[in-house]
Amino acid sequence: MSELDTPEAYKFDSSPLLSMKEAAAYLNICLSSMYALAEREKFPLVFVVSDKKIRKSVLDEYITRCEEPWRLFLLETQHN
Repeated sequence: MSELDTPEAYKFDSSPLLSMKEAAAYLNICLSSMYALAEREKFPLVFVVSDKKIRKSVLDEYITRCEEPWRLFLLETQHN
Protein backbone atom coordinates (compact mmCIF):
# COMPACT_ATOMS: atom_id res chain seq x y z
CA MET A 1 0.00 0.00 0.00
CA SER A 2 1.52 3.33 -1.03
CA GLU A 3 1.16 6.49 1.01
CA LEU A 4 -1.15 7.88 -1.70
CA ASP A 5 -3.65 5.13 -0.86
CA THR A 6 -4.25 6.53 2.61
CA PRO A 7 -7.08 9.01 3.35
CA GLU A 8 -4.51 11.43 4.85
CA ALA A 9 -2.93 11.83 1.40
CA TYR A 10 -6.15 13.35 0.11
CA LYS A 11 -6.78 15.96 2.78
CA PHE A 12 -7.82 19.20 1.14
CA ASP A 13 -6.74 22.56 2.50
CA SER A 14 -9.77 24.80 2.12
CA SER A 15 -7.83 27.91 3.11
CA PRO A 16 -8.37 30.71 0.59
CA LEU A 17 -5.86 31.26 -2.18
CA LEU A 18 -4.32 34.72 -2.22
CA SER A 19 -2.53 36.37 -5.10
CA MET A 20 1.02 37.42 -4.38
CA LYS A 21 -0.24 41.03 -4.21
CA GLU A 22 -2.92 40.05 -1.67
CA ALA A 23 -0.37 38.02 0.31
CA ALA A 24 1.97 41.02 0.42
CA ALA A 25 -0.87 43.23 1.67
CA TYR A 26 -1.79 40.59 4.28
CA LEU A 27 1.78 40.62 5.62
CA ASN A 28 2.07 44.40 5.14
CA ILE A 29 5.17 44.11 2.94
CA CYS A 30 5.92 45.22 -0.62
CA LEU A 31 5.33 42.87 -3.53
CA SER A 32 9.03 42.34 -4.28
CA SER A 33 9.60 41.39 -0.63
CA MET A 34 6.72 38.90 -0.88
CA TYR A 35 8.33 37.18 -3.87
CA ALA A 36 11.69 37.07 -2.06
CA LEU A 37 10.07 35.72 1.11
CA ALA A 38 8.17 33.03 -0.81
CA GLU A 39 11.40 31.91 -2.46
CA ARG A 40 13.49 32.03 0.73
CA GLU A 41 10.91 30.18 2.84
CA LYS A 42 10.06 27.80 0.00
CA PHE A 43 6.32 28.44 0.41
CA PRO A 44 4.23 25.98 -1.57
CA LEU A 45 2.64 27.93 -4.41
CA VAL A 46 -0.41 27.10 -6.49
CA PHE A 47 -0.24 28.08 -10.14
CA VAL A 48 -3.56 29.19 -11.61
CA VAL A 49 -2.94 29.70 -15.30
CA SER A 50 0.17 31.92 -15.03
CA ASP A 51 -0.64 33.47 -11.65
CA LYS A 52 1.14 32.37 -8.49
CA LYS A 53 -1.20 31.90 -5.53
CA ILE A 54 -0.44 31.11 -1.92
CA ARG A 55 -2.75 29.69 0.71
CA LYS A 56 -3.61 31.99 3.60
CA SER A 57 -2.92 29.10 5.98
CA VAL A 58 0.72 29.01 4.78
CA LEU A 59 1.09 32.69 5.70
CA ASP A 60 -0.59 32.14 9.06
CA GLU A 61 1.84 29.30 9.85
CA TYR A 62 4.74 31.58 8.90
CA ILE A 63 3.45 34.33 11.20
CA THR A 64 3.16 31.84 14.06
CA ARG A 65 6.75 30.66 13.50
CA CYS A 66 7.96 34.26 13.55
CA GLU A 67 6.06 35.01 16.75
CA GLU A 68 7.48 32.02 18.65
CA PRO A 69 10.88 33.55 19.54
CA TRP A 70 9.14 36.70 20.80
CA ARG A 71 6.80 34.70 23.01
CA LEU A 72 9.75 32.89 24.56
CA PHE A 73 11.63 36.17 25.05
CA LEU A 74 8.63 37.82 26.72
CA LEU A 75 8.12 34.85 29.02
CA GLU A 76 11.77 34.93 30.06
CA THR A 77 11.72 38.67 30.78
CA GLN A 78 8.52 38.39 32.82
CA HIS A 79 10.10 35.78 35.11
CA ASN A 80 13.23 37.84 35.81
